Amino acid sequence: MTDIPLHLGKSYPRRDALEKVTGQAQYVADTDVPNLTHGRIVRSPHLHARILRIETAEALAVPGVIAVLTHADIPGAKIYGDLLPDRPVLAGDKVRFMGEPVAIVVAKTRQAADEAHQRVQVTYEPLPAVIDPFAAAQPDSPQVHENGNVLSHFTVCHGDTTAGLAQADLILEETFHVPRVYPAYLETEASQAVLNPNGTLTVWVSSQQPFHDRHHIAAAVNLPEEQVQVCVAAIGGAFGGKEDANMPVLAGLAAYCTRGAVRLVNSREESMLAHPKRHSGQLHYRLGAQQDGTITAVEITTHLDTGAYASYGPAVGQLLTEVAAGPYRIPHVRSETFVVYTNAPIAGAMRGFGAPQANFAIESMVDTLAHRLGLDPLEVRRRNIWQPGDFNFTRVRVNQAESTALALETAAQEVARLKALPAPPGKKAGVGMAMALQTMGLGWGVPDDSTNRLEWQPDGQVLLRIGAPDLGQGLNIAAAQITAEALGLDLSQVEVAPINTLISPDGGVTCASRMTYMVGNSSMLAAVRLIDMLKEEGARLLGVQPDQLEYRGGQLLRLDQPHLPPIPAAEITSRLAEEGRPLHSTATFSFPYGPEIPTDLGIGMPHVLFCLGAQIMRVEVDSELGSVEVTHATAVHDVGRVINRAALEGQVEGGLAMGMGFALSEDMILKANGQWVDGLAEYVLPTAMDVPGEVKIILLEQPESSGPYGAKGIGEAVTAPTAAAVANAVFAATGVRVHAAPIRPEMLLSQE
Repeated sequence: MTDIPLHLGKSYPRRDALEKVTGQAQYVADTDVPNLTHGRIVRSPHLHARILRIETAEALAVPGVIAVLTHADIPGAKIYGDLLPDRPVLAGDKVRFMGEPVAIVVAKTRQAADEAHQRVQVTYEPLPAVIDPFAAAQPDSPQVHENGNVLSHFTVCHGDTTAGLAQADLILEETFHVPRVYPAYLETEASQAVLNPNGTLTVWVSSQQPFHDRHHIAAAVNLPEEQVQVCVAAIGGAFGGKEDANMPVLAGLAAYCTRGAVRLVNSREESMLAHPKRHSGQLHYRLGAQQDGTITAVEITTHLDTGAYASYGPAVGQLLTEVAAGPYRIPHVRSETFVVYTNAPIAGAMRGFGAPQANFAIESMVDTLAHRLGLDPLEVRRRNIWQPGDFNFTRVRVNQAESTALALETAAQEVARLKALPAPPGKKAGVGMAMALQTMGLGWGVPDDSTNRLEWQPDGQVLLRIGAPDLGQGLNIAAAQITAEALGLDLSQVEVAPINTLISPDGGVTCASRMTYMVGNSSMLAAVRLIDMLKEEGARLLGVQPDQLEYRGGQLLRLDQPHLPPIPAAEITSRLAEEGRPLHSTATFSFPYGPEIPTDLGIGMPHVLFCLGAQIMRVEVDSELGSVEVTHATAVHDVGRVINRAALEGQVEGGLAMGMGFALSEDMILKANGQWVDGLAEYVLPTAMDVPGEVKIILLEQPESSGPYGAKGIGEAVTAPTAAAVANAVFAATGVRVHAAPIRPEMLLSQE
């Protein structure tokens, strides 16, 4: 290892960038196999209904149709789930949301599959439905599942909120509504499976968690996991939505039952109906403060809509509960969260995992508090922000708490700069800010491990095997940089292998802003071991003791005979290859929870690492139309230490755009005709035209002591505060405080 960084902080292009922009990248839909057939999923047209019968004869009569599979055809586990086994692979007696899979048509051509899909006759008995989480939590609501609609309920208390509110000079009470947001990745969900002649199953996936997929596939087709091989193709974005195993399981089932090869690809409309969204819901806040702006207490009650099945709903509820009070030293906090089943589309993992919803509410409340007291929002935050040595309300000492103060003061300078900009005629300008708080890692005491394998090839190249997919965020290039840094090699000497569950180690799921931290740490551990092994084998081949050799930059130096030229690693590895002794090391890094972390909070062991920062948005609001344009954005974030600057800045820019969609345009709603918003023509995504003309990125490099070279996460922290910063900017421009996202023109015009 070197004192002067070889690769850290530099901007290296992603190695798959050219393939992706030229169309050469091999996504699931591009992966060709012999005798490939095509699947089409028959989906429920009802929010809630009993299945009376399924008739397949007319569909089977279509030329080219091979099979129509239903619940009865599943040879293994008919129910699955990431946290709770509550979701049918194919619906049996009931459907609980519009778009739920009921049957799979397999045909020799896509055209035949499409035609047969229309001819599967399903007779339904409609049942009462509920799509509002607060209503669903009431005792007289239609029951989505027989054991009740409240899936999980968490309460964390710190101090005495009754006493804290009694000490307040002012009490604010508001209810916030947050939207159901579609991840909107470029590549829709797709999977392809082949039953091999030896009875094993190979499945290509676009997935964030191939090893979990393997588990669910194997269970559904009743095969041992070692007989299921999952390969990760190029992935066109995920944002949490591809933690769902539905497509891999259905493709594996179809291939196994037809004894062949089957491809399943969702249309955009199917993707929007059937795959997880960001949780919608309502958050009720009651906040007390003294006249000087010091917050004395806050009570929070949240109802989250997890849709028809659990997915990651309980975990999202846990994380939201943890961050609902923001990065503030509030002596009395009570945060209560209900995660509720409804007949809406499934909500699961999505970028931020509950933090964007919580942040929208708490940062709006802090701004409202400042306005009601006649104080500067910056000053109110200064008086309440975390300080070094503080514990948050889950009794966790806040790592890098000084980053919050540094981010706040940096933000203050940006607020002043942007406030000085004039508004054009016919428009009102405003500047708003919000603090960023995002947890890092799986948390709750869940085993959080990442295993990497390094293989020194005979030609001197190092092959890095990781089992966590690169979703487009640049994980592979960052992992290669860290590995090359640890080994003192040129970056071109490190290659990242494709993921294959038969060969790759299990790196865990790509989520929770954990990947650079986890993969980086395991790469560094594996590199240390690999160097030791190279010295041991080199010493054996040279007939010396290992302590007589020094490793430096891919070479071994003879300390006993320093006049001799260095011995390249390739010379050692090639001789080992001739002996049939490959040189490789495997290392596992486990998340350092620590023994002092409380476990009696009602949410399990809380998160212990955080991503912190602040964001500032300038908006211009059309006085006649009420339309909102974000003209300037500044993101101030503590990233620990920058590994790949270009990839990091890309994450920031993407996170800002996604947060702007949450703030201003995105909401998957049930229309008057009883159908969910259909396709991207109705669901309004931000485009390149909506991105601010100025995006300023300020990186605060406060090294995280447990991170690889001090690095930690950034992928989710940028999305979390964006909507709140936009809402606060809109208030600054118009004097209208909105309590619901997305912010629509009619909200602003009706209150003027």
